[in-house]
Formats: sequence, C-alpha cells, structure tokens
Amino acid sequence: MRAVEGIDGSVEVNRVIKIPRNSCPAKLVDNFSELEDRGDVPPGYFQFCSAYAGEPDVGLLFGCPCGCGEVSFVHIKPNPDGHPTWNWNGNREAPTLTPSILMHQMDDQGNKVGEHWHGFLTAGEFKSC
Repeated sequence: MRAVEGIDGSVEVNRVIKIPRNSCPAKLVDNFSELEDRGDVPPGYFQFCSAYAGEPDVGLLFGCPCGCGEVSFVHIKPNPDGHPTWNWNGNREAPTLTPSILMHQMDDQGNKVGEHWHGFLTAGEFKSC
C-alpha cells in the first residue's frame, strides 16, 4: 500500500499493483481467430498472417505477453506498403524479431498515453525489457 497526496492536500491510499514483466514462450497456433473471437488469446500465442491465402507472410498476430488478453500485430520484412517492419529470422516455430516490440496504451480517441508492454521476441520467447 502507498499513500498519495493530492493537489488539494487530500491523501488517498492505493494498493500498488505491479504488472508482471516476465518472459513467456511464443506458441504458434492454427486457431488464433477462434481464440480472438472468444476474447481468449493466451500470452505469447501467435500466428503468421498473409494478405491472401498462398501468399508470403506479411506479419505476426500475437497475444500480449503480459497476459492482459490484448492482441497486437507487427509487420515483417519485406513489406512494401510503408508500415514499420521487423526483421524475422525465418523460423516459424521459434521466431526472432528485431528490433524490440513496443506496445502503447491508447485512450478512447486512439492517442498514445503510455507504454503497455516493451520487449523482444527471441528464439521463440517473448522477453520483457
């Protein structure tokens, strides 16, 4: 517990909740869209995505490594559409992406308001910074 003094001199006691910044294994799954539809994407579960069936992968869709249930996406090279891209080592079972992945907290208007999760995907493991 900690006490926080407000501008008006009031004191509020808050329980300090720490979000775990632990690593989690990356797990390639075939049924990612089913998990996403149910709102049940475990941390580190991922799937490669292509624009159309039979075309090369353009990105990686994954469950937030912190365990909050959020889903995120990163583009992998080569990606000609101008989005920021990550280098991928080509390993589908134990991928490595560089540089690091930074997920932001967003407000209702879509503005960045803080960091949500920051880390690396290295040799099939999400590792927090």
